[in-house]
Amino acid sequence: MERRRFSAEEKLQILEEGRAPGASIAEVCRRYRLSSTLFYMWEKQAKQAALEVLRGNGNRRNRDDKVERLREKIQKLNAVIGEITEENLTLKKRLVE
Repeated sequence: MERRRFSAEEKLQILEEGRAPGASIAEVCRRYRLSSTLFYMWEKQAKQAALEVLRGNGNRRNRDDKVERLREKIQKLNAVIGEITEENLTLKKRLVE
């Protein structure tokens, strides 16, 4: 059986269809050729992600970590630029002498 990849938007649409009033999860799963286990796993992941966002732990923590890593990288690069500039100036002075 060929594996299908669903985007986040498609997964959310499938979950909404499955939870619509009068809808059968089994029928929705058949229509999209996926197992009910996968449907329930997506549902669990969606609920966990929603809770994290509502608690304020979602993207903010990831974004803060990324910002901190980027700041550290900038500091290291600035230090390297400073060393190279200093070395360049020293070499230029030696050439002039």
